[in-house]
Amino acid sequence: MVSILRLIDVILVKSDSIVDQPTIRDQKIIKSLGKKYSIVVLGWNRGKELPERKRLTVYPSNFELFSLDAPFGAPSLLPYLPFFWIWVLVRLARYKPKVVHACDLEAMPPCYLYKIIFRGKLIFDVFDRYAMAYIPRKNILFKKLYSLTNSLEERLAEGADILVSVSDELINTFRRKPKRCIAILNCAEDHATRKEVKSDKDTKLTIAFTGHIRKNRGLETLMAAIKDLKTVNLVITGRTEDKELLSKIQTFSNVKYLGFLEHKEVLNIEASSDAIVALYNLDAYSQNKYVTGNKLFEAMMCGIPIITNVATEIVNETQCGIVVEYNDIDQIRYAIVSLRDNPRLRKRLGDNGRKAFLQKYNWNVMEQKLFKIYDTLLGNN
Repeated sequence: MVSILRLIDVILVKSDSIVDQPTIRDQKIIKSLGKKYSIVVLGWNRGKELPERKRLTVYPSNFELFSLDAPFGAPSLLPYLPFFWIWVLVRLARYKPKVVHACDLEAMPPCYLYKIIFRGKLIFDVFDRYAMAYIPRKNILFKKLYSLTNSLEERLAEGADILVSVSDELINTFRRKPKRCIAILNCAEDHATRKEVKSDKDTKLTIAFTGHIRKNRGLETLMAAIKDLKTVNLVITGRTEDKELLSKIQTFSNVKYLGFLEHKEVLNIEASSDAIVALYNLDAYSQNKYVTGNKLFEAMMCGIPIITNVATEIVNETQCGIVVEYNDIDQIRYAIVSLRDNPRLRKRLGDNGRKAFLQKYNWNVMEQKLFKIYDTLLGNN
């Protein structure tokens, strides 16, 4: 423990088990910060570890986990949060880091208190606008809860030194925010092998869907679009959140579900596919309107086209894929058939994406933006 008690540049705080259930963004941010700064990561082991997920040991960082069985998701988590906040605040007071990096709203209250009490620097990193992502506005009660949660998030954001988020569009949803706001996109690292383009004689097409199995991700529409396309194969990976939907999917002969895999395995599957599909129901949660997901940047990195209804500005700018409407079966089917029947179109779109990835939309570019933020806060400029 003596080595950890040395002067700490950064403590990053997440309200889940960042070791066993990290997001892709978690992994990239922590690894990047570990290259240049002394960092400790605080997370919460809630005792609900996903059985199909292997324990990850990919970070060059020190970890501490708060162990208390607790559910995932509001409002059932609310009674447990104060215990986690006290635990975090005690550790922040013990280590006295120069910068605290709070990831999302659930982690923010003790970090904000630390800033006030100890005058530390605070980064609020918003992966999701909490209310927009998790609270449907289906009745008066939920609308009030939505409004209160958004107001709390904005008050805390305003008190941070820097607000970081996944896109400028999501940052612009804040009415109250600090003077410094920076978008760190969920761009991919460059470590996948690109697939060779098939010949014109090969009429088979493999498309990949690598999100979680749940409603509002377009799987039902995608199934309807490919059900009689015998020369189209769909490969699916992801955590099963809707078993009934998975059962329906597995009745299709041209669909293969590979389970919940490590990210490196997912990237290999994407790289060996001809296209990626990423669909979001923009009416289900308002957060979805501002999604700039990992899948777009992974498709760019792999040099394969994407079929999607989000991040349309980037897709149109780079000409790296085909934009469709979420529930338009005919449109999605036409996009798939076009890619199947035209290898040259696939190559052109894939090459456009790869070029944009190398020039602008890669993690190295985002990492330099991250370092610039920290060097400014730490007085290294």
